[in-house]
Amino acid sequence: MIELKNFNILFVEDDLEIQTNMNRILNIIFNKVFIANNGIEALEVFGENIVHLIITDYEMPNMDGYEFSKNIREFNKSIPIVILSNYTDKDKLLKCIPLNLTSYLEKPIIYENLIKVLMICEKQINESSIFVYQLDNQTIYNFRTKELIQNKTSTKLTSLEIIVFEYLLDKKNQIVSKEELLHILNKDNYYDDISLKNIIYRLKKKFKNNSLILNQKNFGYMLKIQ
Repeated sequence: MIELKNFNILFVEDDLEIQTNMNRILNIIFNKVFIANNGIEALEVFGENIVHLIITDYEMPNMDGYEFSKNIREFNKSIPIVILSNYTDKDKLLKCIPLNLTSYLEKPIIYENLIKVLMICEKQINESSIFVYQLDNQTIYNFRTKELIQNKTSTKLTSLEIIVFEYLLDKKNQIVSKEELLHILNKDNYYDDISLKNIIYRLKKKFKNNSLILNQKNFGYMLKIQ
């Protein structure tokens, strides 16, 4: 049984039918699924969002999967990368060996094979620090345990704090409106402005660095990360 619901995946594929089918499957398994049509788009998505795992096609316009993976490896050595290829593309897969790929999937994608590959990726994630995000020089957030680690001290977040914090983290250095935060909170229950203020207040008290979460007066909040 794979447990990847706390993580985000970037799926890179120019075939719209494969995109649609995989998006439906991956959304069941992952917290968030980002889709890109080629390597150039994928680099932009990767730079603007929190991504824990990548599945990319090899053959794509503008920038193929090899060049995209090569770019990723220049600044991220540990994120799991899975290449999609046809059975006949053995030479292309051999070319990718120096990139330290996690695995590859043959097209057409068979569900059982996808799950096997994702299990390998999960093991790699568990053995690496990929689910740990450095907020500043004294604060780390662990996506799996939902803890803030500050000066070797761990602090658990509540379920509501997790929803708000991870959304702010996903939109780091951007102003997020109160309405936007209330929208994600109100999927299961009803919360108002006062409830949101209380959640933010309790969340900020758990940070030793009080300047990480900024209040944008009369509009919303921002998670400021250098």
